[in-house]
Amino acid sequence: MSEAGTTSIYERVSTMFLKKYKDYVIGKYRDASDAHRFHELLRSNGLARELYGSSQRLCTIYDNADWHSKVLETLDLELIYSNVDKMPKKTEEEYTDNLVKELLRYFKQDFFRWCNQPDCDKCGPGSSKFQKAIGVVGPNGEEAKYDCHAVELYKCNACGTETRFARYNDPVKLLETRKGRCGEWANLFTLILKSFGLEARYVWNREDHVWNEYYSPFLKRWVHLDSCEQSFDQPYIYAINWNKSMSYCVAYSSDTVTDVSKRYIIKNQLPRDQIKEDDLQFFCYYVTKQLRSSLKDDEIYNLDCRDNLEKLEWVPKPSSSDGKDAATNASNPGAGRESGSAEWKQQRGEDGK
Repeated sequence: MSEAGTTSIYERVSTMFLKKYKDYVIGKYRDASDAHRFHELLRSNGLARELYGSSQRLCTIYDNADWHSKVLETLDLELIYSNVDKMPKKTEEEYTDNLVKELLRYFKQDFFRWCNQPDCDKCGPGSSKFQKAIGVVGPNGEEAKYDCHAVELYKCNACGTETRFARYNDPVKLLETRKGRCGEWANLFTLILKSFGLEARYVWNREDHVWNEYYSPFLKRWVHLDSCEQSFDQPYIYAINWNKSMSYCVAYSSDTVTDVSKRYIIKNQLPRDQIKEDDLQFFCYYVTKQLRSSLKDDEIYNLDCRDNLEKLEWVPKPSSSDGKDAATNASNPGAGRESGSAEWKQQRGEDGK
């Protein structure tokens, strides 16, 4: 048989096996026979219920065209794009990475502000240092309109005025208040990323921190973002820079729920005893199936391939051991968290010590 004939046979065989594999993948996504297992898992496991409840909001809330328009009307697009145009790039695909870097800079330096405690309503700007926390109450009628579940109360030591700091969950309301802690930062920044047409994830950590990821067309992978720290592609900052101990990190997007703990928990891993590992993986896969149920077969297959490539990133390399490689490459190891007061960071174990 000629060499051309042999090549033709190999091509036909490989095409056949690829089609069978694709049909297998699509078939798994279209199969609903595991619904009973999923509902039993929700019934029996508290963390599964918590994660599912979060998915009902975080996977859908940011796909709102009216909100996207509001974001673009509010941000200084001329400044943002002017700064992006000045940034060096090797290829046009790198443009979106530069855009995200500028959005991180703009959001932290020009738009949003960290709030350890609010300024006094009477004394005005610069009076936050006189404030003392006196408790937490429920929202009033006006605050409740903006998905607020808790309001922190502060009393001014200078004038005695009580000030309310409503912890809003409505990201459009945050465009107006422009202040908060990591929850507000990650919440609004997710909406900003989506408003610019970027693929974005909201990442939840069980040890009380949240951040973002975005899919880079240039790097062809998910990239860590922390708007509080103006951090781009530095997944090591929590375990290495902050010396933070963590157990679970879960990412939410419009078409995926996935356990991304291996990307971030490089050392200081806390016990993962809230759900069996195979149950957690099943949970993420099942919710992801639900989110992708309306997609076309080719879209589902391509996303599944991307999922598998992401998992390959987490396979330990022969040279890595207990986060030593990450520590070597990290910037400012042990420097601690940048955002937040010193006392607050120390209480949370995020000061790098």
